[in-house]
Amino acid sequence: MRRKNQPERLTSERFIHPSASFHIYVQHVDRLCELHWHEFYELCFVLSGNGLNVVNGITYELRPGSLFLLTPADFHEIGPLAHESLHLFNLVFSDDLFSEELKTLFFQEAGDYQNADMADRFTAIEAEFRLIWEESQHLKLGHKIIVKGSLERILLYIARATSAAKRQEDTIAHPKHPDVQRALLYIHHHFREGFSLEDAAKQAGLAPNYFSLVFRKTTGIPFQTYVQNLRLKFAKSLLISSNYPITEICYASGFHTLTHFERVFKQRFGQTPRMVQKMRDS
Repeated sequence: MRRKNQPERLTSERFIHPSASFHIYVQHVDRLCELHWHEFYELCFVLSGNGLNVVNGITYELRPGSLFLLTPADFHEIGPLAHESLHLFNLVFSDDLFSEELKTLFFQEAGDYQNADMADRFTAIEAEFRLIWEESQHLKLGHKIIVKGSLERILLYIARATSAAKRQEDTIAHPKHPDVQRALLYIHHHFREGFSLEDAAKQAGLAPNYFSLVFRKTTGIPFQTYVQNLRLKFAKSLLISSNYPITEICYASGFHTLTHFERVFKQRFGQTPRMVQKMRDS
């Protein structure tokens, strides 16, 4: 049984049929959905009501028109304000619905799209979600193509509503190695799991030694450092936003020993995990 305050992991098999790449829900949230993370992407659009969405330890206000995207690297809890109910569209999907261009735009930056206020485009975005809903109900010829088109338009609405345009200009000016890009998408999905440089190199279609060189040139840091930084960022957010025991945060973040976790955590942040917990509770 899952202990109290231990974030639940929602699996793809539970929410997305094996023969599909997505599932859409129309939800009425009238109580707190406790801290959890999932193996898939989640795109939510608030139709009515007010509430709070706590993502990686940061609290965002929700209101009609709020639109947010969560990746498999994020965890959150969501709930309405007192005496209210949130009514929203919830689209969950796997990464194969992303075009290569959108993967380039979103794979690292998805964490920035957690609180887009789209009230000025409410009607257009609602229409896209309703189209996805209709296609999911009838599964007519080409329904996945239509769904993918609506999803891409919604994601681009988010990008335009945030600082994504500037990031896209930077990407064009300083393009990332396309093979490394594929590996990065894999890394950001699986950094909490056990995988090797060889596994990542396979995703890129490159020999491990060459991949290691290209990865460092592209990202500016070695492969192992990059993965460790992702794990440490995840662990710190979990320490701040939950009562999850330190030992289990260590393993949930992808570290194999508590001693190693505590040592690299202090090197990275200048504080021990226990110190972060005490500051949270003070």
